[in-house]
Amino acid sequence: MTWHSLIQSNQRLICVVGDRSYDLCLALLKVVETIGRSSAEIFRQQEPSSWTVGDLNHSNVYFQFSAGGYETSGKSYTLVDFPTSANAMKMLATGAFGSSNRLAGTPVVSAVILAINVENGLTTNLIQVAELATAVGVRPILAFIDQPKSLDDAELIEMCQIEVSEGIDIYPEHVLIGNTELILDRQVANYSTPEFQPIINLIELLNQSLGPHPNLAQRPLFAPIYQVDDQQDEISILTCQVKQGTLFTGQAVDIIGFGDRIRTECIRVREQDTDDLLTAQVYAEPGWVRAGQCITTPKKMRSHVQFSAVIYALTVEEAKLHLPLVDQDEILVSFWSLKTAARLIFEQEDSILSPSVDDEIKIGIGEFLLEELVPLNIGSSFEIYKMEQLVAIGTVIKTID
Repeated sequence: MTWHSLIQSNQRLICVVGDRSYDLCLALLKVVETIGRSSAEIFRQQEPSSWTVGDLNHSNVYFQFSAGGYETSGKSYTLVDFPTSANAMKMLATGAFGSSNRLAGTPVVSAVILAINVENGLTTNLIQVAELATAVGVRPILAFIDQPKSLDDAELIEMCQIEVSEGIDIYPEHVLIGNTELILDRQVANYSTPEFQPIINLIELLNQSLGPHPNLAQRPLFAPIYQVDDQQDEISILTCQVKQGTLFTGQAVDIIGFGDRIRTECIRVREQDTDDLLTAQVYAEPGWVRAGQCITTPKKMRSHVQFSAVIYALTVEEAKLHLPLVDQDEILVSFWSLKTAARLIFEQEDSILSPSVDDEIKIGIGEFLLEELVPLNIGSSFEIYKMEQLVAIGTVIKTID
């Protein structure tokens, strides 16, 4: 299985980040290999891959990662190792892995593990990752304090534990201490030796904490419309993408957006060859339906004019210019094929969100007041334009009635 299919199909996606993230992933996969199934050897030989952010189609916005899968106790998991915290933060803030299969209100990532080198302690970057994960609704957050085999300093380990418990919002039982070097040096896994117990505890903790996400097909229908082709005899052909739920012939649907709610029926559905798009024929007068509206299950979805979001400010290289976002900015936001004017409101007046710089990722949280009513969900990703230039990408974390 490729890393792409691992991420797109797996319901338990675990983000691993920190100085010791690669070794922790490899150690976990090595241990599972003897009691279940894992891709330890594939992970060991893997070069970091690049992921272009979502379905937003901007190839210059990307992050790097490696992925490995394992199965134990009848459950499948995907470990995603990020070479830097900046890569992890970009993924979390943009909701990138969920661009084609994200569930409304359900985080893309099931858990975050902070792989902490005891000699460096809990860094500012890891604190930012934990805070961002909490903001986008990812729980649980776990910490694995990794001690080099050459270091045996109980006081330093205790100080690191205190630093973690006081520095981030984490349950005490979610902080583990181990030594990945000793595990990776072993040719054969011997579970009677104490160095393997922390990894076994981590595997069991993930197994207990992570259930499957809700079934995508069982959720209410949510299908943004990209193109409308009005026909004769009060029929319109809609090009759309089903984000969740199902769309089938004979189905009663609502079409919402721009303050409208049109009750109609789906006459015919046909798949297209590219981009997971469908064409749906519905009963509608010419001009009733517009691109940017959404096909939904009747009375299950709403449009909103105000919401809060996490904002990732693009780097100058990604945006091709240096243009910060400020409180009360007049901007454009773009969801799928819909682009509407909005006002950006930061919690503190005179706040400025400057462009990110390489490994220094700039993340903000702001409220958006839209000019149009837009059908959206918690977890919806969108683009932010200022002076007609793409400057940021956001993910909805709260809708405001």
